[in-house]
Amino acid sequence: MTRNKQIRAVLLAALMVFSVFAGSIAFSGSVAAAPGSVDLDSADGSDDLTVNASDSKVLENVQVMNNTAGSQEGLGLYAWVDVDGDGEWDSNEPYTNNSGDYASTTSGAVDMENLSVSSLDDGTYTVTAVENETLTAGTSNNSSVAATLTIDTKAPKLLSATEYNNASEGAIIELAFSENLDALEDSDVTVYVDDEALDASDYSVGTDDGTNGRAVITLDSFQTGDVVVNLDSSVEDAALNELSNSGNTTVTVASKTVAVGDMEVSAYKGENVAFTNNVTNEEVEVSGVDSSYFFEGSTGTNSKVYVFNTANVDLDEYNVSFNGNATGDASVVTRDLGLSVSVDETEITTDDDVTGEVSSNAGDRDVSVDLVDADGDVVDSDDATLNGQGVYEYALTPDAAGNFTVEVTDTFSGVSAESDTVAVSKAADSTSDFSTSVVTEQVGDIAAITVTMQGTSEAEVMIGGDNVGYTANVTVEDGNDDGEVVLLFNTYDVDNTASFDVEDSDDDVTVTSSDIDTEVETTLDAGDYDLEVSTGGDADNVGTLVLEERSTDSQAVWTAPTGDAADLTEAADVYDAIDSETLTQTDSVANGDVVVHQVVATGLEGAYDADNLALETNLTIEQTNPGPNREAKVLNDSAATVIADGENDTYFFVYDLSDIDGTRTDFYDESGDKLDVADDDAYNATFTVLEGNLSDVEDGESVSAEYDVVAPELSLDADPVNLTASADQTVSGSATVAPGTELTLRVKSTGDTQPRFLKTGSATVQADGSYSAAFDFSEQKTGDEFTVTVSVDSGTAADVTADGNVVEPMTETETEETTEETTEETTEETTEETTEETTTEEQTTEEQTEEPAEETTESSTPGFGVVVSLVALVAAALLAIRRD
Repeated sequence: MTRNKQIRAVLLAALMVFSVFAGSIAFSGSVAAAPGSVDLDSADGSDDLTVNASDSKVLENVQVMNNTAGSQEGLGLYAWVDVDGDGEWDSNEPYTNNSGDYASTTSGAVDMENLSVSSLDDGTYTVTAVENETLTAGTSNNSSVAATLTIDTKAPKLLSATEYNNASEGAIIELAFSENLDALEDSDVTVYVDDEALDASDYSVGTDDGTNGRAVITLDSFQTGDVVVNLDSSVEDAALNELSNSGNTTVTVASKTVAVGDMEVSAYKGENVAFTNNVTNEEVEVSGVDSSYFFEGSTGTNSKVYVFNTANVDLDEYNVSFNGNATGDASVVTRDLGLSVSVDETEITTDDDVTGEVSSNAGDRDVSVDLVDADGDVVDSDDATLNGQGVYEYALTPDAAGNFTVEVTDTFSGVSAESDTVAVSKAADSTSDFSTSVVTEQVGDIAAITVTMQGTSEAEVMIGGDNVGYTANVTVEDGNDDGEVVLLFNTYDVDNTASFDVEDSDDDVTVTSSDIDTEVETTLDAGDYDLEVSTGGDADNVGTLVLEERSTDSQAVWTAPTGDAADLTEAADVYDAIDSETLTQTDSVANGDVVVHQVVATGLEGAYDADNLALETNLTIEQTNPGPNREAKVLNDSAATVIADGENDTYFFVYDLSDIDGTRTDFYDESGDKLDVADDDAYNATFTVLEGNLSDVEDGESVSAEYDVVAPELSLDADPVNLTASADQTVSGSATVAPGTELTLRVKSTGDTQPRFLKTGSATVQADGSYSAAFDFSEQKTGDEFTVTVSVDSGTAADVTADGNVVEPMTETETEETTEETTEETTEETTEETTEETTTEEQTTEEQTEEPAEETTESSTPGFGVVVSLVALVAAALLAIRRD
């Protein structure tokens, strides 16, 4: 055998051996075909599957894809959860096999029996498969066949909700969850402050750094008080497990924030302080500088903030380190706000308020003051601001008998304090009455009905009854605890709820239209109306409201200085002006001055209060001396201001003659030719209560008064004005302007007077029209000359001027002679004025009577001869020359 043949023989033998070996492998069926993939949920076409708490742990839709057709029968498909991830099946690993007959020669998806994974804990697993005769421990998978099974049955949880100021995010509420959420939208969150929902535009919701374990609610402004976050029940994690604590969660409000690098930040004891390094799950250490306080912890899962509650720590400085001081440190100093609340009395009745004082070491801070019952429920509250001294006085009302405390909270810091217990006992049985059993008023006026109360702050009052065609039931409340309420009843407009009021604004009255049963449209008739007051439904006492017929009584005219109309706005102003004599009664008024018509009439108070006085009354001011062939002027009465003193049945109509005009028409015509009031005009003012609600007299009831218009003038008592060189020299005169008018007097040197001088004084026109002012002339000398000018401070009266001289003071003799002459002159003038038609015979008789007297004097007086007579004549001549 050649060498080549030997080689062929060896190769042929080897080929035969390999063929036999290969055939034996194929025959045994160990691997006939390879599965291509595992589909854990064929229902949705997804290879991978997540099982949550609400899902079944029995997988019913598992399929294995057989990609390669084999040639050997008797094989099966097997799939299992490779728990330990070693690629081999272990006996403790859940598995399944093909459902029904399986033909390895056929490629495609093969349904598997249900795969139970109930024995597995939450986690992520690989599911693999193999085609084999049997599945035995150690059987290897096809490494290319794998699907991911995630088991997540743990519900997410909100771990914390904290409001604080973050340097990068502003005022925020941080929501830290136990795990990442699927998503968190604005619609999933509602923020409440003191039980009131914030407007959705006041905040927005987002997540932190692309992860959903920390959510941030960004606020438009920092919120204080009771802050609550509501999370919708639809919030869930990636496995669709619903949030375990959805609904309301109270937010921890940290009013102070301390970040890395912040040193000695002040906080009040009891205030929540937020420590933050802006890193989640950051380690935090807090230690006191002077105290032994020490804490070691962290911000917590998915949180960047640790809240340090200072309520139970000493006043001290506290150092804060983050991450073992590897990332920095900070410090905070606690101080005492000194917030306290006291009560005035610890034992009161249900008729009393709980009163007391809130104080603190800082002023101008907002606080809430709550009255809390024994069950912890707030029955009354008051939001207030402490004054600059850090004090606020409160008054809270208990709702029943029992024990109460007052709790005060500093709104921003959250620091709170509590008072001593107040024991509230039931007040004595209630009763009510009228202060007087008979209330008398006139029809149309406002009746003041005083109701007194004991043991209660409320009473029911009934007015009228079925027998008078009018019934009203009202409730009065004593708001200032003085034991009485003055109920005001407008008898002019009785079918209106607005006709009931109270005198004291602290008190209150309640009435509805259904409480009034009436056949009257407006004003009650005169008569007697029953009154009844009750508490608790039972009548305590009765009384009577007597309404008398109304009347229109009188009118008077008063005047005041120009411009004073603006100062007369209410009845007290008018009476003050009368007392000070700047408003005086008159029948003549200077043109430009103020006119006041005083009308006394009962029954108008209600109409005035209801703004209906102009509908029920009319004031006509008509000229009485228009002159020949002229219509009388009618003044614009609407220009008058009405001032009511209904309590005294008096009404004032005020106008300034310089601000009013008239027309020559029957009634004032706004579109007619306007005419001013002129000097020497005379007017009649008629006030009329028109026929209607307040008067059944045809053409109404009227009262009238007249006045003349005079020119505004000033005059001096002397011209020239002679004064002496001494103090207290008086310049006097008279005026036609209204008493109370202020005048200015100027005395100015003239001629050769040296040194020059100017003196000013002021005077007020008196009730009789006179005025005077004193000047000091002690520095002047005899012979000085001057002028006196008098002018009104306000008005149109022209100035009056007169010359003046400084003269020698008169001697006593001269004074007597001057007095005699003045008396004689005055007597002669008076005689001439009063006896203008004296007859010649009377004059002759006087002359004859005087002549014998002179003769008798000369003859009967001893010791007077010719010499004495000559001396007397010389003295008389000298005196005459001196006077000239």
